[in-house]
Amino acid sequence: MVVIEKVSPGSIGEQAGITAGDRLLSINNLPIDDMLDYQFLTSDMEFTLLIEKADGDQWEIEIEKDFDEDLGLQFEGFVFDRMKRCRNKCVFCFIDQLPGNMRSTLYTKDDDYRYSFWYGNFITLTNLSESDWQKIISMRLSPLYISVHCMDPAVRVKMMKNPAAADIKAQLQRLLAEDIMIHTQIVLCPDINDGEILKNSIEELSSLYPGVQSIGIVPVGLTGHRHDLAPLRSFDQKELEEIIALADGYQKRFRQELDWGLVYLADEFYLAAGQSLPDDYYYDDYCQIENGIGLSRILLDEFSELEGDLPLIAEPRKVYLLMGESAVPVMDVIRNRLNQIEGLDVEMLPVQNKYFGGSVTVTGLLTGSDIVDRLGLDYKGKNIIIPEVVFKDGKDVFLDDARLSEIAAQTGANFITVDGSARSLIEAVLKGEPNG
Repeated sequence: MVVIEKVSPGSIGEQAGITAGDRLLSINNLPIDDMLDYQFLTSDMEFTLLIEKADGDQWEIEIEKDFDEDLGLQFEGFVFDRMKRCRNKCVFCFIDQLPGNMRSTLYTKDDDYRYSFWYGNFITLTNLSESDWQKIISMRLSPLYISVHCMDPAVRVKMMKNPAAADIKAQLQRLLAEDIMIHTQIVLCPDINDGEILKNSIEELSSLYPGVQSIGIVPVGLTGHRHDLAPLRSFDQKELEEIIALADGYQKRFRQELDWGLVYLADEFYLAAGQSLPDDYYYDDYCQIENGIGLSRILLDEFSELEGDLPLIAEPRKVYLLMGESAVPVMDVIRNRLNQIEGLDVEMLPVQNKYFGGSVTVTGLLTGSDIVDRLGLDYKGKNIIIPEVVFKDGKDVFLDDARLSEIAAQTGANFITVDGSARSLIEAVLKGEPNG
């Protein structure tokens, strides 16, 4: 059962007498647990809806439509029953490292295969029931995004603290046998799943190509709130260089053998090691972009394409680019080029993440309190460009629930939001208007 939020004017649903607030109970007597069920069952040209009106009356509505016609019904959210929660207790879990007193939704551990198919969320496969497997197979939910972490059963169980984690190879093979394509993720932790364990994981996963279409490797994220958690550390410079060399070696081999890179390192490895990001070809079709792998390269390449259209002279203007500390090497390239425009003065404004602490330096995890702490009143009346990635989707709310309007009032700064693209950034730098 799901509440219908909106009904499009002139749609089949409106013509059938369905209104906002009605409840969809079933389609062809089958329950509707999520948008996958809804879309699958309404793709037929004939079916029966069971609707409950606000007064409790139930209507059976027979629908006849063309194959590509939409009913015009809109729902809140994607999953109508309960989200499938994570059953693991991973030693590196980022949610376990969050500070207290944040909004409750940030502590939700999603491990739902439906979100994996629909949004590209990574899942572990440790909580699937047989009915879940049958739904994946019957609806051909492909591709799925799987957090593998390692292929050694004993090590995976140790990392995830869940005996069900040992079955990963059989689970992957079951998906591949049904032609379900897979993108995989390895959260790399020093002294646990790196070194020979990592090599073994890459070898085993590559043997499953082309069903396994990519292997994304990201470094473990550590906050300053790891109280009573397993001891973990970040990679040192030598280890970063070794990981990059290892991945680059595999890339070269797979390009020769498979004509495909297959293994992709997160941007953080290169930035932390002080190395240049790989060129565009490294990322193939950016199949791990859902994991943030390649975002920096896309930004730099898009900027390069637009660079020829930059003006020679701009109206006298000074702006500040607000960012997390790890973004400095990438944004410095853009800043230097923009500052070649006469009349334009662009400065970087890196913000230390004290709220999360630890090794957290990415822009997307900046909070309002850290921004206020960094700015004080020193930037009153000045134009500061801030990327939307710091906000909750569709809202101007930071992770600590501070609002942009509150930050602007406390600091007196003029904030200009950008969507993260090079075009949006250039437009904001040259002529962006502060948020009202």
